[in-house]
Amino acid sequence: MKKKVLALFLVSCMTMGLAACGSGTTKNTTDSENTKASADASDTTEAANGSTVTGKGATIEVAYNLTTDDFSVFEQLMTDFTKKTGINIKIYNGGDDYESAMKTRMASGDLPDMWVTHGWSLIRYSQYMMDLSDQDWVANIDSGLKNVITNDSGELFILPITQAVCGIIYNKTVLKNAGVDATQIRTWADFDKACQKVADNTDTSPIEICCGDGFDSYSLECIWPTLYSNSDLAANNSDALKDGSFDWEANGREGFQMLANWYNKGYYNADSVSAQKDDICKALANGEGAFTMYSTEMIPSVLAYNADAEIGVLPVPAKDDSGASYFGTGEGNFSCFGIWKDTKYEDECKQLLEYLAQPEIAVQIVKIDGGIPALTSIELDETDQAAYTTNAFKEAQEAFDGDLIYDNFFDREYLPSGMWSVMADAVSMLLADGDPDGSMDDAVTTISDNYNDLMVN
Repeated sequence: MKKKVLALFLVSCMTMGLAACGSGTTKNTTDSENTKASADASDTTEAANGSTVTGKGATIEVAYNLTTDDFSVFEQLMTDFTKKTGINIKIYNGGDDYESAMKTRMASGDLPDMWVTHGWSLIRYSQYMMDLSDQDWVANIDSGLKNVITNDSGELFILPITQAVCGIIYNKTVLKNAGVDATQIRTWADFDKACQKVADNTDTSPIEICCGDGFDSYSLECIWPTLYSNSDLAANNSDALKDGSFDWEANGREGFQMLANWYNKGYYNADSVSAQKDDICKALANGEGAFTMYSTEMIPSVLAYNADAEIGVLPVPAKDDSGASYFGTGEGNFSCFGIWKDTKYEDECKQLLEYLAQPEIAVQIVKIDGGIPALTSIELDETDQAAYTTNAFKEAQEAFDGDLIYDNFFDREYLPSGMWSVMADAVSMLLADGDPDGSMDDAVTTISDNYNDLMVN
């Protein structure tokens, strides 16, 4: 099929949240002793929704949002930084309440000296952050991501260590057994045919989704750009979505209708209403599911269940033959750091960013984040899961070269803050009672009402 080349996004040989499978719980304030020997007798570690690494100099507060066991890796990096520089680090870890805690701190004007932006450096945080476009490490930012995180004035507010990519994750073995060539899935009609082949030729669920933990926002995150915002669309609604004039009641049914059609054809996993994120990871790992719509941050969690699984990444198909395939790309969730513009410790914070940008340090952040490296200076061992993810992404880029659009994540770019959970609620509402066609009006109204309310507020 002939398609217009709309964008070219080159990624160097390197390695992705809105969120990897599985998450922890909010950390409460506690005290603990650092059991590691210090290079200086004055160095200690305490935990305060994270930890405080104490040396001899100034203390900078860093807000970090990782709640898995890998948080200890970040703590150790901060300990090493303090030993090296004498600059104290106080880590605030808001856990599952990180986003709401940061909103509260923005409202009060009491922000950390540095914090992780979890995808929102431009749209939510830029007015509070320092322009970092003159820093030496900026030259190493992947060119495609750099465009997404730079504003119209050329300002850039974060050190991005990883990038996340939104698309379709799939099990290669399942598709091979079903007789499906993933590289030929160019439109939603092609995707539907592939799902039918999986249903006809295997005992595998064509599409895995999870309504049980409110995280199936990714289905709409993938579908909506191809209907409303991609640059190849004749009826492009980007401006209307951003200014609040988009009429969801009149125009918002098509995406939900696609989800309903897949339900009616029996494409979803039998436990789709109760399934959790981990269930989806297991299903992809064990060949019990063919496709899922997610970010590439899922891949390390899939491989954790089955290191031998063959997992691929597909761009989201175009609406029809006249369009191009799509990858949503943006900041990694646990790896992009910015500086408060009103910090008293600008020099100390910039020293910390320089430290984190060092390849041997940055690669450790990549491993715990699960993302694709955003700095071309990062080199990965081919045995790392992050390298696996990067190679899967590069494979898709090569297969779809000349037929790709790249844009920011849809909810980050085109929806008001707060819509992510609403999207999940709407999908659950659509599918929960087994009658998606009958529930569609309620699902659309849920999106419409919240979009309009959040645009005002």
